Amino acid sequence: MGRQIALAGITLVVLRLSIRMIGLVSIILLFRILSPEDFGLVATAMIVVGFIEIFAEFGFDQALLRHPNATEQQYQTTWTLNALRGGSVCIVLLAGAPLAAHLLDEPRLTPILLALAWAPLLDGIASTGVIEFARDLNFRKEFMLKVSQKLVSFAATLAAALLLQNYWALVIGTLTSRLVGLAMGYAMHPFRPRPSLVGAGEVLRFSSWQLSNSIVLYVGNQADKIATQKLFSAGTVGILRVAEEVSSMVMEFVWPIERALVAGYTKLVDRQDELHRVVLASVGAVAAVGLPLSCALAVLADPAIRVVLGAKGIPAIPFVQAFAIHGALRSTMSGIFPLFLVIGRPRINTQATFLSVAIRLGALVVLFPRLGVMAAPYALALGTFFSWCYVWMHLNRALRLHWSDLPRILGRTVASSLLLCAAGYATLLALPGWPPLAALVVGGLACTLTYLGSSLLLWTLAGRPPGAEATLIHWLQRRRARGAA
Repeated sequence: MGRQIALAGITLVVLRLSIRMIGLVSIILLFRILSPEDFGLVATAMIVVGFIEIFAEFGFDQALLRHPNATEQQYQTTWTLNALRGGSVCIVLLAGAPLAAHLLDEPRLTPILLALAWAPLLDGIASTGVIEFARDLNFRKEFMLKVSQKLVSFAATLAAALLLQNYWALVIGTLTSRLVGLAMGYAMHPFRPRPSLVGAGEVLRFSSWQLSNSIVLYVGNQADKIATQKLFSAGTVGILRVAEEVSSMVMEFVWPIERALVAGYTKLVDRQDELHRVVLASVGAVAAVGLPLSCALAVLADPAIRVVLGAKGIPAIPFVQAFAIHGALRSTMSGIFPLFLVIGRPRINTQATFLSVAIRLGALVVLFPRLGVMAAPYALALGTFFSWCYVWMHLNRALRLHWSDLPRILGRTVASSLLLCAAGYATLLALPGWPPLAALVVGGLACTLTYLGSSLLLWTLAGRPPGAEATLIHWLQRRRARGAA
Protein backbone atom coordinates (compact mmCIF):
# COMPACT_ATOMS: atom_id res chain seq x y z
CA MET A 1 0.00 0.00 0.00
CA GLY A 2 2.86 2.36 0.82
CA ARG A 3 4.37 1.80 -2.62
CA GLN A 4 0.97 2.30 -4.27
CA ILE A 5 0.56 5.62 -2.48
CA ALA A 6 4.10 6.63 -3.47
CA LEU A 7 3.43 5.83 -7.13
CA ALA A 8 0.13 7.72 -7.00
CA GLY A 9 1.87 10.69 -5.41
CA ILE A 10 4.54 10.72 -8.13
CA THR A 11 1.81 10.62 -10.80
CA LEU A 12 0.05 13.61 -9.22
CA VAL A 13 3.32 15.56 -8.96
CA VAL A 14 4.03 14.92 -12.64
CA LEU A 15 0.42 15.93 -13.44
CA ARG A 16 0.75 19.23 -11.56
CA LEU A 17 4.11 20.01 -13.15
CA SER A 18 2.79 19.11 -16.61
CA ILE A 19 -0.16 21.48 -16.21
CA ARG A 20 2.17 24.20 -14.95
CA MET A 21 4.45 23.67 -17.95
CA ILE A 22 1.55 23.84 -20.42
CA GLY A 23 0.40 27.00 -18.67
CA LEU A 24 3.87 28.52 -18.91
CA VAL A 25 4.13 27.81 -22.64
CA SER A 26 0.62 29.22 -23.07
CA ILE A 27 1.54 32.47 -21.29
CA ILE A 28 4.75 32.86 -23.31
CA LEU A 29 2.89 32.51 -26.62
CA LEU A 30 -0.19 34.50 -25.64
CA PHE A 31 1.89 37.35 -24.24
CA ARG A 32 3.25 37.89 -27.75
CA ILE A 33 -0.29 38.20 -29.16
CA LEU A 34 -2.29 39.92 -26.41
CA SER A 35 -1.49 43.04 -24.40
CA PRO A 36 -0.67 43.10 -20.67
CA GLU A 37 -3.96 44.99 -20.20
CA ASP A 38 -5.86 41.99 -21.58
CA PHE A 39 -4.27 39.71 -19.00
CA GLY A 40 -4.89 42.25 -16.25
CA LEU A 41 -8.59 42.55 -17.07
CA VAL A 42 -9.24 38.82 -16.99
CA ALA A 43 -7.05 38.40 -13.89
CA THR A 44 -9.15 41.03 -12.11
CA ALA A 45 -12.34 39.23 -13.15
CA MET A 46 -10.95 35.93 -11.84
CA ILE A 47 -10.18 37.60 -8.50
CA VAL A 48 -13.87 38.51 -8.24
CA VAL A 49 -14.88 34.95 -9.18
CA GLY A 50 -12.39 33.51 -6.67
CA PHE A 51 -13.66 35.81 -3.93
CA ILE A 52 -17.23 34.55 -4.37
CA GLU A 53 -16.15 30.91 -4.73
CA ILE A 54 -14.07 30.89 -1.55
CA PHE A 55 -17.24 31.41 0.50
CA ALA A 56 -18.74 28.28 -1.04
CA GLU A 57 -15.61 26.10 -0.94
CA PHE A 58 -17.15 23.18 0.95
CA GLY A 59 -14.94 20.43 -0.47
CA PHE A 60 -17.79 17.98 -1.05
CA ASP A 61 -15.50 15.74 -3.12
CA GLN A 62 -13.15 15.33 -0.14
CA ALA A 63 -16.10 14.28 2.00
CA LEU A 64 -16.90 11.55 -0.54
CA LEU A 65 -13.29 10.47 -1.01
CA ARG A 66 -12.84 9.77 2.71
CA HIS A 67 -15.57 7.08 2.68
CA PRO A 68 -13.90 3.65 2.33
CA ASN A 69 -17.04 2.13 0.74
CA ALA A 70 -18.97 4.98 -0.84
CA THR A 71 -22.39 4.01 -2.20
CA GLU A 72 -24.10 5.07 -5.41
CA GLN A 73 -26.42 7.21 -3.28
CA GLN A 74 -23.45 9.12 -1.81
CA TYR A 75 -22.14 9.83 -5.31
CA GLN A 76 -25.55 11.20 -6.31
CA THR A 77 -25.80 13.37 -3.18
CA THR A 78 -22.29 14.75 -3.72
CA TRP A 79 -23.12 15.58 -7.33
CA THR A 80 -26.32 17.35 -6.25
CA LEU A 81 -24.50 19.43 -3.62
CA ASN A 82 -21.78 20.33 -6.13
CA ALA A 83 -24.43 21.37 -8.65
CA LEU A 84 -26.24 23.52 -6.07
CA ARG A 85 -22.97 25.12 -5.03
CA GLY A 86 -21.97 25.85 -8.65
CA GLY A 87 -25.43 27.17 -9.49
CA SER A 88 -25.46 29.45 -6.44
CA VAL A 89 -22.06 30.94 -7.28
CA CYS A 90 -23.19 31.40 -10.89
CA ILE A 91 -26.34 33.29 -9.83
CA VAL A 92 -24.41 35.54 -7.43
CA LEU A 93 -21.89 36.40 -10.14
CA LEU A 94 -24.58 37.07 -12.73
CA ALA A 95 -26.44 39.34 -10.33
CA GLY A 96 -23.34 41.05 -8.96
CA ALA A 97 -21.35 41.57 -12.17
CA PRO A 98 -22.50 45.19 -12.73
CA LEU A 99 -21.86 46.09 -9.08
CA ALA A 100 -18.37 44.56 -9.14
CA ALA A 101 -17.54 46.45 -12.34
CA HIS A 102 -18.81 49.68 -10.77
CA LEU A 103 -16.82 49.21 -7.54
CA LEU A 104 -13.65 48.47 -9.51
CA ASP A 105 -14.38 51.33 -11.90
CA GLU A 106 -13.95 49.10 -14.95
CA PRO A 107 -17.12 48.78 -17.09
CA ARG A 108 -15.50 46.16 -19.33
CA LEU A 109 -15.61 43.71 -16.40
CA THR A 110 -19.41 43.35 -16.63
CA PRO A 111 -19.55 41.22 -19.80
CA ILE A 112 -16.43 39.30 -18.76
CA LEU A 113 -17.97 38.39 -15.40
CA LEU A 114 -21.29 37.50 -17.04
CA ALA A 115 -19.40 35.01 -19.19
CA LEU A 116 -17.11 33.62 -16.48
CA ALA A 117 -20.07 33.19 -14.12
CA TRP A 118 -20.93 29.98 -15.95
CA ALA A 119 -17.58 28.35 -15.14
CA PRO A 120 -18.52 27.42 -11.52
CA LEU A 121 -21.79 25.91 -12.77
CA LEU A 122 -19.94 23.78 -15.33
CA ASP A 123 -17.61 22.60 -12.58
CA GLY A 124 -20.58 21.87 -10.34
CA ILE A 125 -22.39 19.58 -12.77
CA ALA A 126 -19.23 17.67 -13.72
CA SER A 127 -19.18 13.92 -13.07
CA THR A 128 -18.45 12.87 -9.48
CA GLY A 129 -17.76 9.40 -10.86
CA VAL A 130 -14.16 10.44 -11.64
CA ILE A 131 -13.54 10.58 -7.87
CA GLU A 132 -13.44 6.80 -8.12
CA PHE A 133 -10.13 7.11 -9.98
CA ALA A 134 -8.60 8.65 -6.85
CA ARG A 135 -10.30 6.11 -4.58
CA ASP A 136 -8.65 3.29 -6.54
CA LEU A 137 -5.33 5.20 -6.63
CA ASN A 138 -5.68 5.16 -10.42
CA PHE A 139 -4.33 8.63 -11.02
CA ARG A 140 -3.23 7.76 -14.56
CA LYS A 141 -6.81 8.30 -15.74
CA GLU A 142 -6.95 11.59 -13.86
CA PHE A 143 -3.66 12.51 -15.54
CA MET A 144 -5.20 11.83 -18.95
CA LEU A 145 -8.31 13.84 -18.06
CA LYS A 146 -6.54 16.94 -16.69
CA VAL A 147 -3.75 17.12 -19.27
CA SER A 148 -6.17 16.62 -22.17
CA GLN A 149 -8.39 19.32 -20.69
CA LYS A 150 -5.45 21.72 -20.42
CA LEU A 151 -4.16 21.00 -23.94
CA VAL A 152 -7.57 21.55 -25.57
CA SER A 153 -8.03 24.74 -23.56
CA PHE A 154 -4.59 25.94 -24.65
CA ALA A 155 -5.38 25.27 -28.32
CA ALA A 156 -8.75 27.05 -28.07
CA THR A 157 -7.21 30.06 -26.32
CA LEU A 158 -4.41 30.36 -28.85
CA ALA A 159 -6.81 30.08 -31.79
CA ALA A 160 -9.14 32.69 -30.28
CA ALA A 161 -6.20 35.01 -29.56
CA LEU A 162 -5.04 34.84 -33.17
CA LEU A 163 -8.59 35.49 -34.39
CA LEU A 164 -9.87 38.08 -31.90
CA GLN A 165 -6.65 39.73 -30.69
CA ASN A 166 -8.21 40.70 -27.34
CA TYR A 167 -9.03 39.53 -23.81
CA TRP A 168 -12.02 37.47 -24.94
CA ALA A 169 -9.56 34.78 -26.01
CA LEU A 170 -8.68 34.18 -22.34
CA VAL A 171 -12.37 33.99 -21.39
CA ILE A 172 -13.04 31.52 -24.19
CA GLY A 173 -10.09 29.40 -23.07
CA THR A 174 -11.36 29.28 -19.48
CA LEU A 175 -14.88 28.20 -20.49
CA THR A 176 -13.51 25.69 -23.01
CA SER A 177 -11.45 24.08 -20.26
CA ARG A 178 -14.57 23.62 -18.12
CA LEU A 179 -16.62 22.25 -21.02
CA VAL A 180 -13.94 19.75 -22.00
CA GLY A 181 -13.59 18.59 -18.39
CA LEU A 182 -17.36 18.17 -18.16
CA ALA A 183 -17.58 16.12 -21.37
CA MET A 184 -14.52 13.95 -20.71
CA GLY A 185 -15.61 13.16 -17.15
CA TYR A 186 -18.84 11.59 -18.36
CA ALA A 187 -17.06 9.92 -21.29
CA MET A 188 -14.43 8.28 -19.06
CA HIS A 189 -16.77 7.04 -16.30
CA PRO A 190 -20.28 5.48 -16.52
CA PHE A 191 -21.69 7.58 -13.63
CA ARG A 192 -24.88 9.43 -14.56
CA PRO A 193 -26.33 12.01 -12.14
CA ARG A 194 -29.68 11.79 -10.43
CA PRO A 195 -30.57 14.69 -8.09
CA SER A 196 -30.70 13.57 -4.46
CA LEU A 197 -30.10 15.07 -1.02
CA VAL A 198 -30.21 11.85 1.00
CA GLY A 199 -27.46 12.05 3.62
CA ALA A 200 -26.67 15.67 2.75
CA GLY A 201 -26.62 16.64 6.44
CA GLU A 202 -23.65 14.38 7.18
CA VAL A 203 -21.73 15.72 4.18
CA LEU A 204 -22.43 19.34 5.17
CA ARG A 205 -21.29 18.74 8.75
CA PHE A 206 -17.97 17.41 7.52
CA SER A 207 -17.59 19.98 4.73
CA SER A 208 -18.33 22.96 6.98
CA TRP A 209 -14.89 22.51 8.50
CA GLN A 210 -13.36 22.50 5.01
CA LEU A 211 -15.22 25.73 4.25
CA SER A 212 -13.99 27.33 7.48
CA ASN A 213 -10.43 26.26 6.68
CA SER A 214 -10.60 27.84 3.20
CA ILE A 215 -12.06 31.11 4.50
CA VAL A 216 -9.54 31.46 7.34
CA LEU A 217 -6.63 30.76 4.98
CA TYR A 218 -7.99 33.22 2.43
CA VAL A 219 -8.44 35.96 5.02
CA GLY A 220 -4.91 35.42 6.33
CA ASN A 221 -3.34 35.60 2.88
CA GLN A 222 -5.35 38.66 1.86
CA ALA A 223 -4.61 40.50 5.13
CA ASP A 224 -0.90 39.90 4.56
CA LYS A 225 -1.10 41.26 1.01
CA ILE A 226 -3.18 44.29 1.96
CA ALA A 227 -0.86 45.21 4.85
CA THR A 228 2.31 45.02 2.75
CA GLN A 229 0.74 46.95 -0.13
CA LYS A 230 -0.36 49.74 2.23
CA LEU A 231 2.94 50.02 4.10
CA PHE A 232 5.56 49.53 1.40
CA SER A 233 6.33 50.65 -2.13
CA ALA A 234 5.03 48.77 -5.16
CA GLY A 235 8.57 47.70 -6.06
CA THR A 236 9.22 46.20 -2.61
CA VAL A 237 5.90 44.39 -2.60
CA GLY A 238 6.61 43.08 -6.10
CA ILE A 239 9.94 41.59 -4.95
CA LEU A 240 8.18 39.98 -1.99
CA ARG A 241 5.52 38.39 -4.20
CA VAL A 242 8.09 37.13 -6.71
CA ALA A 243 10.06 35.53 -3.86
CA GLU A 244 6.88 33.94 -2.53
CA GLU A 245 6.08 32.52 -5.96
CA VAL A 246 9.59 31.10 -6.38
CA SER A 247 9.50 29.57 -2.89
CA SER A 248 6.13 27.92 -3.54
CA MET A 249 7.78 25.74 -6.20
CA VAL A 250 8.88 23.37 -3.43
CA MET A 251 5.28 22.77 -2.40
CA GLU A 252 4.43 21.89 -6.01
CA PHE A 253 6.16 18.57 -5.22
CA VAL A 254 4.33 18.15 -1.90
CA TRP A 255 0.72 19.35 -2.23
CA PRO A 256 -0.34 16.75 -4.86
CA ILE A 257 0.82 13.94 -2.58
CA GLU A 258 -1.74 14.94 0.05
CA ARG A 259 -4.58 13.92 -2.26
CA ALA A 260 -3.01 10.52 -2.87
CA LEU A 261 -2.65 10.07 0.88
CA VAL A 262 -6.36 10.73 1.49
CA ALA A 263 -7.22 7.92 -0.92
CA GLY A 264 -4.55 5.62 0.50
CA TYR A 265 -5.45 6.17 4.15
CA THR A 266 -9.13 5.60 3.33
CA LYS A 267 -8.35 2.06 2.20
CA LEU A 268 -6.78 1.32 5.58
CA VAL A 269 -9.22 3.07 7.90
CA ASP A 270 -10.58 -0.27 9.19
CA ARG A 271 -7.09 -1.71 9.74
CA GLN A 272 -5.72 0.48 12.50
CA ASP A 273 -2.28 -1.10 12.92
CA GLU A 274 -1.54 -0.96 9.21
CA LEU A 275 -2.97 2.57 8.96
CA HIS A 276 -0.65 3.77 11.74
CA ARG A 277 2.35 2.17 10.05
CA VAL A 278 1.53 3.67 6.65
CA VAL A 279 0.84 7.12 8.15
CA LEU A 280 4.23 7.24 9.86
CA ALA A 281 5.97 5.98 6.72
CA SER A 282 4.12 8.54 4.59
CA VAL A 283 4.93 11.44 6.93
CA GLY A 284 8.58 10.49 6.75
CA ALA A 285 8.51 9.99 2.98
CA VAL A 286 6.85 13.36 2.23
CA ALA A 287 9.30 15.09 4.58
CA ALA A 288 12.15 13.31 2.79
CA VAL A 289 11.09 15.16 -0.37
CA GLY A 290 10.00 18.56 0.92
CA LEU A 291 12.61 19.20 3.61
CA PRO A 292 15.73 18.78 1.43
CA LEU A 293 14.11 20.73 -1.41
CA SER A 294 13.43 23.63 0.98
CA CYS A 295 16.99 23.49 2.31
CA ALA A 296 18.46 23.34 -1.19
CA LEU A 297 16.34 26.33 -2.23
CA ALA A 298 17.64 28.35 0.72
CA VAL A 299 21.27 27.38 0.06
CA LEU A 300 21.15 27.92 -3.71
CA ALA A 301 18.86 30.96 -3.67
CA ASP A 302 21.64 33.36 -4.74
CA PRO A 303 22.74 31.64 -7.97
CA ALA A 304 19.20 30.39 -8.71
CA ILE A 305 17.64 33.86 -8.52
CA ARG A 306 20.44 35.37 -10.59
CA VAL A 307 19.90 32.75 -13.30
CA VAL A 308 16.10 32.88 -13.34
CA LEU A 309 15.41 36.57 -12.68
CA GLY A 310 18.72 38.26 -13.46
CA ALA A 311 20.18 41.22 -11.59
CA LYS A 312 16.71 42.70 -10.96
CA GLY A 313 15.85 39.70 -8.81
CA ILE A 314 18.79 39.98 -6.39
CA PRO A 315 16.72 41.78 -3.69
CA ALA A 316 14.42 38.70 -3.61
CA ILE A 317 17.21 36.38 -2.39
CA PRO A 318 16.80 36.93 1.39
CA PHE A 319 13.02 36.63 1.04
CA VAL A 320 13.35 33.27 -0.73
CA GLN A 321 15.65 32.02 2.02
CA ALA A 322 13.20 33.14 4.71
CA PHE A 323 10.19 31.57 2.94
CA ALA A 324 12.13 28.28 2.83
CA ILE A 325 11.61 27.95 6.60
CA HIS A 326 7.85 27.78 6.03
CA GLY A 327 8.32 25.22 3.24
CA ALA A 328 10.48 23.00 5.43
CA LEU A 329 7.96 22.99 8.29
CA ARG A 330 4.92 22.62 6.03
CA SER A 331 6.38 19.61 4.22
CA THR A 332 6.70 17.69 7.50
CA MET A 333 2.95 18.16 8.11
CA SER A 334 1.70 17.19 4.65
CA GLY A 335 1.42 13.52 5.52
CA ILE A 336 -0.64 14.31 8.63
CA PHE A 337 -3.48 16.53 7.38
CA PRO A 338 -5.04 13.75 5.22
CA LEU A 339 -5.22 11.47 8.28
CA PHE A 340 -7.52 13.83 10.18
CA LEU A 341 -9.82 14.04 7.15
CA VAL A 342 -10.03 10.27 6.86
CA ILE A 343 -10.70 9.59 10.56
CA GLY A 344 -13.40 12.26 10.66
CA ARG A 345 -11.56 15.03 12.51
CA PRO A 346 -11.33 17.84 9.93
CA ARG A 347 -11.73 20.37 12.75
CA ILE A 348 -8.08 19.74 13.72
CA ASN A 349 -6.90 20.91 10.29
CA THR A 350 -9.12 23.98 10.52
CA GLN A 351 -7.94 24.78 14.04
CA ALA A 352 -4.32 24.43 12.94
CA THR A 353 -4.96 26.84 10.07
CA PHE A 354 -6.69 29.32 12.40
CA LEU A 355 -3.77 29.15 14.85
CA SER A 356 -1.26 29.67 12.03
CA VAL A 357 -3.12 32.68 10.63
CA ALA A 358 -3.66 34.25 14.08
CA ILE A 359 0.03 33.95 15.01
CA ARG A 360 1.05 35.16 11.55
CA LEU A 361 -1.08 38.32 11.71
CA GLY A 362 -0.06 39.04 15.30
CA ALA A 363 3.60 38.61 14.38
CA LEU A 364 3.19 41.01 11.46
CA VAL A 365 1.98 43.74 13.81
CA VAL A 366 4.98 43.22 16.11
CA LEU A 367 7.66 42.63 13.47
CA PHE A 368 6.78 45.19 10.76
CA PRO A 369 8.23 48.15 12.74
CA ARG A 370 11.43 46.17 13.44
CA LEU A 371 12.07 44.16 10.28
CA GLY A 372 10.13 46.03 7.60
CA VAL A 373 8.87 43.92 4.73
CA MET A 374 11.10 41.00 5.85
CA ALA A 375 8.52 40.54 8.61
CA ALA A 376 6.18 38.86 6.10
CA PRO A 377 8.13 35.61 5.51
CA TYR A 378 9.25 35.36 9.14
CA ALA A 379 5.68 35.87 10.40
CA LEU A 380 4.52 33.14 8.02
CA ALA A 381 7.23 30.79 9.32
CA LEU A 382 6.32 31.58 12.93
CA GLY A 383 2.65 30.84 12.31
CA THR A 384 3.57 27.61 10.57
CA PHE A 385 5.76 26.56 13.51
CA PHE A 386 2.89 26.90 16.01
CA SER A 387 0.61 25.05 13.60
CA TRP A 388 3.29 22.35 13.31
CA CYS A 389 3.37 21.89 17.09
CA TYR A 390 -0.42 21.70 17.25
CA VAL A 391 -0.70 19.14 14.44
CA TRP A 392 2.04 16.92 15.81
CA MET A 393 0.45 17.03 19.27
CA HIS A 394 -2.80 15.68 17.83
CA LEU A 395 -0.95 13.09 15.73
CA ASN A 396 0.71 11.82 18.90
CA ARG A 397 -2.74 11.48 20.51
CA ALA A 398 -4.32 9.81 17.47
CA LEU A 399 -1.53 7.24 17.06
CA ARG A 400 -0.56 7.02 20.75
CA LEU A 401 2.92 8.31 20.01
CA HIS A 402 5.31 10.33 22.14
CA TRP A 403 7.49 13.29 21.24
CA SER A 404 10.47 10.96 21.60
CA ASP A 405 9.18 9.14 18.47
CA LEU A 406 9.81 12.27 16.40
CA PRO A 407 13.54 11.54 15.78
CA ARG A 408 12.63 8.05 14.56
CA ILE A 409 10.25 9.50 11.97
CA LEU A 410 12.20 12.56 10.84
CA GLY A 411 15.70 12.11 12.30
CA ARG A 412 17.50 10.79 9.22
CA THR A 413 15.85 13.35 6.93
CA VAL A 414 16.75 16.26 9.22
CA ALA A 415 20.36 15.08 9.61
CA SER A 416 20.79 14.55 5.86
CA SER A 417 19.22 17.94 5.11
CA LEU A 418 21.65 19.67 7.49
CA LEU A 419 24.55 17.92 5.75
CA LEU A 420 23.06 19.09 2.43
CA CYS A 421 23.14 22.69 3.68
CA ALA A 422 26.74 22.36 4.81
CA ALA A 423 27.82 20.84 1.50
CA GLY A 424 25.94 23.46 -0.52
CA TYR A 425 27.36 26.43 1.36
CA ALA A 426 30.88 24.96 1.27
CA THR A 427 30.63 24.43 -2.50
CA LEU A 428 29.47 28.00 -3.16
CA LEU A 429 32.23 29.41 -0.93
CA ALA A 430 34.77 27.39 -2.92
CA LEU A 431 33.53 28.86 -6.21
CA PRO A 432 33.92 32.64 -5.80
CA GLY A 433 33.44 34.55 -9.02
CA TRP A 434 31.91 31.64 -10.92
CA PRO A 435 29.02 32.42 -13.32
CA PRO A 436 25.64 31.91 -11.56
CA LEU A 437 24.60 29.05 -13.86
CA ALA A 438 27.82 27.11 -13.24
CA ALA A 439 27.58 27.73 -9.49
CA LEU A 440 23.95 26.57 -9.51
CA VAL A 441 24.72 23.36 -11.39
CA VAL A 442 27.76 22.42 -9.29
CA GLY A 443 26.09 23.47 -6.02
CA GLY A 444 22.92 21.57 -6.92
CA LEU A 445 24.95 18.46 -7.73
CA ALA A 446 26.80 18.71 -4.40
CA CYS A 447 23.53 19.09 -2.50
CA THR A 448 21.91 16.15 -4.30
CA LEU A 449 24.81 13.73 -3.87
CA THR A 450 25.31 14.72 -0.23
CA TYR A 451 21.65 14.24 0.62
CA LEU A 452 21.24 10.92 -1.18
CA GLY A 453 24.55 9.54 0.08
CA SER A 454 24.02 10.54 3.70
CA SER A 455 20.40 9.33 3.66
CA LEU A 456 21.36 5.87 2.40
CA LEU A 457 24.28 5.67 4.85
CA LEU A 458 22.13 6.61 7.85
CA TRP A 459 19.40 4.24 6.67
CA THR A 460 21.91 1.37 6.44
CA LEU A 461 23.33 2.15 9.89
CA ALA A 462 19.76 2.15 11.27
CA GLY A 463 19.22 -1.42 10.05
CA ARG A 464 17.41 -0.57 6.80
CA PRO A 465 13.97 0.11 8.34
CA PRO A 466 10.85 0.73 6.18
CA GLY A 467 10.70 4.26 4.84
CA ALA A 468 11.45 6.50 1.86
CA GLU A 469 14.86 4.91 1.32
CA ALA A 470 13.39 1.40 1.18
CA THR A 471 10.73 2.56 -1.31
CA LEU A 472 13.40 4.16 -3.52
CA ILE A 473 15.59 1.03 -3.45
CA HIS A 474 12.59 -1.18 -4.29
CA TRP A 475 11.64 1.09 -7.22
CA LEU A 476 15.20 1.07 -8.58
CA GLN A 477 15.39 -2.73 -8.32
CA ARG A 478 12.10 -3.11 -10.21
CA ARG A 479 13.29 -0.73 -12.93
CA ARG A 480 16.56 -2.64 -13.29
CA ALA A 481 14.72 -5.97 -13.43
CA ARG A 482 12.43 -4.65 -16.18
CA GLY A 483 15.42 -3.32 -18.08
CA ALA A 484 17.17 -6.69 -17.87
CA ALA A 485 14.01 -8.45 -19.07
